[in-house]
Amino acid sequence: MPFESLLPKNWDHESEEAPLYAKWEHSGGFQPQGDGEPFAILLPPPNASEAIHIGNAMYTIQDILIRRARMQGKRAFWIPGTDHAGFETQVVFEKKLEKEGKSRFDFDRQGFYDAVMAYTKDNQSTIIAQLKSMGFSLDWSHLYFTLDPKIVDAVKASFKRLHDDGLIYRGERLVNYCTKHQTAFSDLEVEHTETEGLLWKLRYPLTDGSGEIIVATTRPETLFGDTAVAVHPDDTRYSSIVDKMVKLPLTERTIPIIADQMVDPKFGTGAVKITPAHDLHDFEVASRHDLPSIQVIDLRGKLNDNAPEAYRGLKVKPAREQILADLTAQGFLVGSSTHTSSVATCYKCGTVIEPLPIPQWYLKVRDADPAKNLAELGKEAVASGKITVVPERFQTVFLNWMDGLRDWNLSRQVWWGIPIPAWQCAQCHDWTVTAGDTPPRCNQCGSHELTPDPDVFDTWFSSSQLPYAVLEEFGPEFLETFYPHAVMETGHDILTWWVARMIYLGIYLRGEVPFKAVYLHGMITDRQGKKMSKSKFNVIDPLTITAKYGTDALRMALVVGNSPGQSMAMYEEKIRGFRNFSNKIWNAGRFVLTSLEAYAGPSFSEPSEAGQSAVADQLLTSVTEATTEANRLLDQWKIGQAGEFLYDYFWHTFCDRFLEELKPALQGSDTAAQQALGYSLAQLLKLLHPYVPYVTEALWQHLRQLDPQLSELIMVADWPTT
Repeated sequence: MPFESLLPKNWDHESEEAPLYAKWEHSGGFQPQGDGEPFAILLPPPNASEAIHIGNAMYTIQDILIRRARMQGKRAFWIPGTDHAGFETQVVFEKKLEKEGKSRFDFDRQGFYDAVMAYTKDNQSTIIAQLKSMGFSLDWSHLYFTLDPKIVDAVKASFKRLHDDGLIYRGERLVNYCTKHQTAFSDLEVEHTETEGLLWKLRYPLTDGSGEIIVATTRPETLFGDTAVAVHPDDTRYSSIVDKMVKLPLTERTIPIIADQMVDPKFGTGAVKITPAHDLHDFEVASRHDLPSIQVIDLRGKLNDNAPEAYRGLKVKPAREQILADLTAQGFLVGSSTHTSSVATCYKCGTVIEPLPIPQWYLKVRDADPAKNLAELGKEAVASGKITVVPERFQTVFLNWMDGLRDWNLSRQVWWGIPIPAWQCAQCHDWTVTAGDTPPRCNQCGSHELTPDPDVFDTWFSSSQLPYAVLEEFGPEFLETFYPHAVMETGHDILTWWVARMIYLGIYLRGEVPFKAVYLHGMITDRQGKKMSKSKFNVIDPLTITAKYGTDALRMALVVGNSPGQSMAMYEEKIRGFRNFSNKIWNAGRFVLTSLEAYAGPSFSEPSEAGQSAVADQLLTSVTEATTEANRLLDQWKIGQAGEFLYDYFWHTFCDRFLEELKPALQGSDTAAQQALGYSLAQLLKLLHPYVPYVTEALWQHLRQLDPQLSELIMVADWPTT
């Protein structure tokens, strides 16, 4: 059947995409092939608790990199997986239970764990189908889940090694605690919002009867945990009363006035209450001055037994109201004024975070031994160029972050995740850490009365070990071949959450950087530049869009105009415009195929010799120059610019100029001109393939009917070079 009749006038993505993906997958081409240079990319695992979203569609950048590497003859290995996403998944699953009239307390811990595991496994099947529909050429024969037994074993073994090396310790420090979800968070997981509130001024009488000091506070409900009043050492207003004692309002306790550099003399009255158990800065002041710490708010956000009986059991807000009323009645409240402050809230529910003193496991990030100084190991890897950071400006962000790095709280008080392999002795209260197995006895006193730590690891701790743990799961030959990975491509927002941690843990635990480059893409926003959110009704569902306009159109819209590290607006009209590009490629290919219907000349694999048509010679020169430019941009990690260049070249140079100018030669018997056209189309389809894989593969299959010497799939065709 003639191509003109065989091929529809417009690109039919609905009927073409699924069969083409099946053809790719069944060919085995997604698996690493040959003995070329290893080129591995670890897919940042999507949460197993939800469907993919427009952010996940940015995996397109990784697919572009892996498809090009595969065509370059490298052993391209793109590793798929899903993340158990501890706290995130538990919250989603508990909401599901709530709709069913249940809660997690209807299960024992193992029963709850099993129920969530079944839920995430069901979701994993959905996610895999969605990733396939986006055309992602992942090696599905090597699929991982972050709770796979071998990965769990690797995480526990790392914990024990770090503990044995003195880099993990048990400590009671202030943690960011959500009283609704009843778990601690790292500093990175806390959102800070500028909030207008009140600054109250309270009268603290001096015990010697010589006067009083007016204290400014935004949290009167914590005054029962006060252990000092602090002023700045150079504040002459208070120099005469430093070291004196004051009476703590509403109590019988007395506390000292101290001088500390932490105090801002311009804040409020220049005198502040020190509540070590409920404020990080106060905790540090207390450490310097050897002050006691008194916790007055419990894990449920209620005042505990360290508060006077009248306030015990009250939540923070009603407790504040009652305390302010009593302070007023007893003459301790001097006044108040409006005040804007940064309020820390839980990123999931918006509950105000309570800094609470809770014993947790911490990873020590600085050490006197250079070989154990995790912060400096990570910093050196980037500063020395062992790891390339794209865009370059984020290298400075990374280095600054490492300079201020603090010890990492690894404990989370949730039920879903990897249990921390530590047991506390009922006799000596010491902790025994293993690589996973329950210890037979306490390492300190030999007692058999051991209680497991109920906490699980922060998900970022387990995820930070994925670059090597996943490869170990597949076998030692994979670790030997593909570590370090070629590149880690992810959003710039998790440079500090995840990328930094992968770097310093990979170096310490494996002795080598986990990847050679970091590519950070920007965030996708709506047309107005606002973050996409279901609550704002501005979310784009990638699967709805691809069903409407085709996967190739969405992929181009995501990449063209997207500079690394820069946010990019996404809207339907933009995607619709790139559907027109898919049609342009299809129609150009259809025209060439129809024009070469009776072609019987040399293969399109190599350019022809000079022929009768000067235009054909110019086309070959032009395609060579375009190939050089596209490779230059891609080699410099300018993925968006390369896509834009290929878009412009194909549409305006190849189609608008050369196809028009070659029409007279095609009507004659200039075989060289025909071969030049077929060769040029083949080269351009290969250059475009990583960006628009479906339409290029479909045309390639038809082009092979004219030239069976072309590779069976464009996906494994030789990448164009000059």
